[in-house]
Amino acid sequence: MNPSKRPSLQSFETELARKLAEASQRPQQAGWLALGFQGVRVLLPLSQAGEIFVPTPLQRLPHGQPWVVGVADMRGTMCLIFDWSRLLDCAPQAPAPAPVEQAGAYWVGFNPAMGVHAALCVDRLYGLRHDNDLEFGSTEGRYPPGVSRLARDAQGEQWLELDLPALCASAAFQDLLLPGFSRSVPAVPAVPLLT
Repeated sequence: MNPSKRPSLQSFETELARKLAEASQRPQQAGWLALGFQGVRVLLPLSQAGEIFVPTPLQRLPHGQPWVVGVADMRGTMCLIFDWSRLLDCAPQAPAPAPVEQAGAYWVGFNPAMGVHAALCVDRLYGLRHDNDLEFGSTEGRYPPGVSRLARDAQGEQWLELDLPALCASAAFQDLLLPGFSRSVPAVPAVPLLT
């Protein structure tokens, strides 16, 4: 390398100081979408969040679990719409099932990269949250799979951090039908081939 082309230490330090000053003035990168439903507040990692929809016509699932609201067409894809507060058993009190027309003011779809066609019922959108806005703690086994941590903000409000992959992998989420209504597929008897 040509010595005359090398930056001087002074110009390097000046450039580094300029970049650090710019970085301190840039807005922080948000980490979560803050949501609420039936009085429960959650933080959804932005990497797991998809599009926010205004509810569309919904079809109930016969014999579905109480947390299954129904299915709806969202941009040409049939999606499961569900009450996550009921599934996670974290609503302050068990609410009466909402009429189809009142299944949340919004639906927050899962990130398509997850490969799960589902959406959360939401009645409050609180905006974005950052790491330094929150103090995290353990759930201490108080919640089923799907809640990774508890958080408290500067105002003292408690938040649950959702983990959608863990929620989707849970037995509760995969069991959409009420007990007694799951369909077992009968074994097909072998048919002898004609010779």
